[in-house]
Formats: sequence, structure tokens, C-alpha cells
Amino acid sequence: MSLPNDYAAGTTRHAEVPSFTGDLDDTPAGYTDRDALLSHLGRQVLHGSRGRDFASAYITTKDGTRAPRMYRVDSDALEKCEYVQLTNKQYASVLVVDIDLPGTAGGHPVNLNDEVKEKFSQLISRHLGPAWVGINPVNGKCQALWLIDPIYADVGGQSPHMALLAAATHTLGQWLGHDSHFAHRFSRSPFYTGDSPTAYRWYRQNHAVRRVGDLLKDLRTMTGQEQYSKPRQQFSSGRELINAVKSRREEAQRFKALSEGVEAELAGELDQYDPELTQGVRVLWIRAGRAARDETAFRHALKTGYRLRQSGQRLTDAAIIDAYERAYGVAQEVGADGRKAELPPMRDRQTMARRVRGYVTTSKSEVHGGSSVSGQVTSSERKALATMGRRGGKKAAERWKDPNSDYATELRTKLQGANERRALTGRVTARQIANFFDDTFIQTGEYPSIPQAMNELGVSRPTISRALKTAGIQLPRGRKKK
Repeated sequence: MSLPNDYAAGTTRHAEVPSFTGDLDDTPAGYTDRDALLSHLGRQVLHGSRGRDFASAYITTKDGTRAPRMYRVDSDALEKCEYVQLTNKQYASVLVVDIDLPGTAGGHPVNLNDEVKEKFSQLISRHLGPAWVGINPVNGKCQALWLIDPIYADVGGQSPHMALLAAATHTLGQWLGHDSHFAHRFSRSPFYTGDSPTAYRWYRQNHAVRRVGDLLKDLRTMTGQEQYSKPRQQFSSGRELINAVKSRREEAQRFKALSEGVEAELAGELDQYDPELTQGVRVLWIRAGRAARDETAFRHALKTGYRLRQSGQRLTDAAIIDAYERAYGVAQEVGADGRKAELPPMRDRQTMARRVRGYVTTSKSEVHGGSSVSGQVTSSERKALATMGRRGGKKAAERWKDPNSDYATELRTKLQGANERRALTGRVTARQIANFFDDTFIQTGEYPSIPQAMNELGVSRPTISRALKTAGIQLPRGRKKK
């Protein structure tokens, strides 16, 4: 694999500019480094794009469907692709963060944004630094790669490990100032060797392969965030559990009413023309002349949080607390009614900011996306709620007493249909596995190995073995001849 002109073997520039590099190595990546990265990716082909016109990265098949344009990792064509998908929805062996803070022109670590260099230095001092860093020679923005133990997902891209990777990527990216709109599909290619003036300059830092869970835990420790702990049974009795759920439901209903009012205001975007606003704040009143200061301040902080998220800005504690304090001051000014200002202590305001951030980031509305809600009961508690109360389990037992009842017959019919669909899915998967082996044999003259098929298709070894046995495909035994 050839190298770009600026990447002549053995040349560095860090000695010419004695400035802070964030403890990043300024030696350009070479042939061995790229081969090691390809080996870690464990892929025979990669989905690439020669430019930002990603529509050209897909081809139309004979049956009219769209399929990705794939490139063999040892081909010259891949070296001409400026963008590549290092991960897909079913398999990932790297974590990619796109850092959107501009630095200066040059394409070396010294040209990165000062804040980014400082944070890279903190990561490296704790042995959490990236394995690869690619730098835009025009504006100093960059992308960073961390090598991770390979993780897999089902056909829909869902698995606990993928959820953990998403959490680690979000935590790391938010701390580094990432591009919140980065889709984590096409990223800049470390294998590009063309002469594009905007091609990223890549620097290999280490070959460390990390477990995603350990990486996330260490990141949260470093940034002072709370560690995740598995929810435990927290109620001493069924009545206590029911009362807690009722109080949560009432709190959620109150928040829903407040949130709908805030979203109605946001939808209009006519604050400057609203006569009910005082200095940009909608003051809530207990009675004429007496303002509800805390409610006014919290509502305005929530509204500010929504707007920050809509504009793609970070939901920092400082921004939310500033909005809260400003709205409180306005309410105090126009509706004190003889009361002194009684702002909550800073610790309570920080707790309020975390609540607002949780509400905004888990909002379920069409405007803000996401899912809800905080404070959910555990699965065991949810099952207990399903059978508690005056009817509960007695009613369920009564329904199943007669195995020939309409209720039991209907549920058995549903179960039979689900089992049939599950069996059909298994047959479809088996055909896909057999087609993959046959297609590879037609193109290359030899069958792929079972580990290669596992990586490509995201299925287990027993699944592949059963599919091959059903299709009558016999793989050659023994080691391959060199």
C-alpha cells in the first residue's frame, strides 16, 4: 500500500515546531501500522466512498435493490476511497469519535484545538488515549479511533454490547466536543493514499485493544460521572412498591403537562412578539402581584434546555443554571410581593440542572426524539406489580384453569404463530449462510473459514455448522496449504 506525498517514510515535523501536541505522537502512520489496523478489523472487504457523494457508494442490483459498493482490503481501489465504513450495525471492532472543534491549518497534532490537545493529554496520562488520530490539514478538526474487542448484534443491529458501545461513544464524544450530527457510518479512511488536499493525516498512537465496558467505566471515573449499577430491589413490601409507582405516575403527569406547555411555546418561536413574556421569561403567578418564582425558573430552564438541544449545543450545567437564575431574578423583580430572594443553594441548582438534562435528553416528543423516563422500576418489580392487588394472580390462574377456554386457545394460537415465524427466520438465515459460502467459492475458488463467516454474518459457530450440514456443504479439513 503506497503512502501520500506528505507521508514519506520516516519524516516527522514535531521537531520543527516545539509546541504542545497533547502528548500525541507526531510520526505519520506507515505500512505496518495500516496492516495491523486491517488485521484488527478482521474484514475481507470494506464499504468505501471516493468522496462525499455517498450515493455513489451504492450500486443497483439486478432485482432493483440498492447494495453497498464493497472493496477488498488488499485492493488499490480501497486506497482511492477517502471515506470508509469501519463498522456496521452488526459488527464493530473500533470506536470512532468525530471531534468538531477547529484548530489551525497544518495537519499535525500541534495544529489541533488547544482544548482537544489538553483532553487528549489527560486521556493518555490515564492510559485511555486513542489508537489512531486523523487530522484535517485545512482546519485542524480530527477523528479519533479506539481499538475495542469485537462486538456483535442481531440483524436489526440490537444487542446489549452495541448499546454499551453507543454509551461509551456518547460519553467520550461529549467530553471531547464531538460532532453531535456525526452518523458513525462513513468516516475518514486511514487507508487513503490519494493526493486530496483535504485528506486527513493519520498518526498511529498505540495498538491497545480495550473492552468497551472497562473503557466506559474508566471514562466515567475520570470525568466524575456516576457509574452504572444494576438496579436492586428497593421496596420492603408490595404496598410500598405500589405507592411509589403511583407517586411516580403523578410526577410524570405533572411534568408532561409542563413539558407540553414548553413545547407549545417552542413550536411558535414568537417570543419577541409575545406580550405575556417579561424580559423573555414567562412568569407564572400564584395570585396578582405574587409570582411563583421556583416554578417560573424551572420552566424557563427546561425551555432553555430544549432550545440548546434543538440547536445542537451542549446541555451544560452552567447554561441551565444561568437560565434558572435569570428567570428567578425576573420573577423576583416583577412579583416579589415583599419577599426576599431565596435562591436554592448551588448544590440544589446542580441537581435541578441534572433533572432538566435528563428530561430533555429522554423526551419522547416528535420534536426532540428519544425515549423516556427516569426512575423506572426493575423488571422483577414490574412483574410483581403485574400480579399484585385484589385480582392480579388470582385472575390469571382463573383464566388458565380451563385449558380449552377461548383465552387459553387464543394464547396458544399466538405462541404457535410466533414459533412458526421463528422457525422460518432460522431457515432464511441458513439459506443466507449457504449462499455466502457458495458465492465466495464461485468468486475465489475456495470456501471461507468459519471464523470469517462468523464475522461477516454475525452468527455463532453452531448456527453456521447446522446451516452447512443442512445444505450439504463440506469444508476441507486440515490446515490450508501455504
